[in-house]
Amino acid sequence: MASRRKDYYEILGVEKTCTIEEIKKSYRKLAREYHPDVNNGDTEKAERFKEISEAYAVLSNEEKRRQYDNFGFSNSLFENFDSESVFSEFGFGDIFNMFFGGFGGDSFSSRTSSRRQSKGSNIETQLEVSLKEAAFGTQKEIQYTVNDLCEECNGTGSIKEDGIEKCHVCNGTGQVRNTRQTFIGNIVTTSVCGNCNGTGQIIRDPCKKCSGKGYYRQKKSVEIKIPPGIHEGDSIRVTGKGNSLGRGSVNGDLFVNINITPHPDFKRNGNDIISAVNISFTQAILGTKIDFETLDGNEEVVIEPGTQPNTKIIMKSRGMVEFNGYRRGDLVIDVNVKIPTKLTKEELESLKAIAHNRGEVVGDGSKSFFANLKDAFRK
Repeated sequence: MASRRKDYYEILGVEKTCTIEEIKKSYRKLAREYHPDVNNGDTEKAERFKEISEAYAVLSNEEKRRQYDNFGFSNSLFENFDSESVFSEFGFGDIFNMFFGGFGGDSFSSRTSSRRQSKGSNIETQLEVSLKEAAFGTQKEIQYTVNDLCEECNGTGSIKEDGIEKCHVCNGTGQVRNTRQTFIGNIVTTSVCGNCNGTGQIIRDPCKKCSGKGYYRQKKSVEIKIPPGIHEGDSIRVTGKGNSLGRGSVNGDLFVNINITPHPDFKRNGNDIISAVNISFTQAILGTKIDFETLDGNEEVVIEPGTQPNTKIIMKSRGMVEFNGYRRGDLVIDVNVKIPTKLTKEELESLKAIAHNRGEVVGDGSKSFFANLKDAFRK
């Protein structure tokens, strides 16, 4: 599980007050170390490279950086995001060449050991969880629709094994070379071939099931681990569960956006849970014990004698679990004292006797006895 709640400054190893040049310098150093082309398919370093590119994509953009600093992560920060495109736009394919050889005279180019794989697009879906599930974490199976590898043609897109020919535009490499002139000389970069979509192949006899694409749309299911303390709107990334582009491609990722079902009695405030309890005025005066629902189940709550209206009872460590942590917030219970609107004659006489013994004036004629009683509890 990969969550979007990350500190992008920490990922790049820079301070929040850093300049754009410091961000670029740090990214240059880290990208050179973790880029897949120099790590022989190391999956951990490939994931690290994605993280670094995400951080750079946000912090190098003035508007996105301001949005991230003010409001934290949101999905809009990553519209059309691709780690390879970030690397390419920055020009580090060329910088790689400067560090690892291959430039002479006034020209240099990127010389990777293997053709870059095309990547399918990412998918977003929604998942509803309860407040309790969000508090303690859970596992959920979700169903979603995805472009998946075609089993009929094994993702080749061709009915016959010999029904595929080499693309004449890229000569089977899947890439086309582009040269641009700069003040340091001619720089040669590569991009995905548009004629074959980076596959290096053209289909002569297309598969009927996938129409030669190598993938088709179908429903799939996947188990999602929900971490404790997750927030409304958080997004969980499941690597490699997004769309496919057929054989030889890398699947995109699946992003699961979390929606938390409102609880009828609880409100979330950070890691604290806010709730309320109604008691009678006699319970407030004399005290009582009540069974109260918490996230952990029913627990006994003691109402002390003489409890005043709007008193807050705090149950320590009965709130939300800290996101991906162990500490918990508190359960805060607001105590509401309900004043009765109807009493029997005997009850009224008893209350008047109590007031008389305490030297209190009640029933002044301008207000009803109940109004005076309510006023007394508001003081």
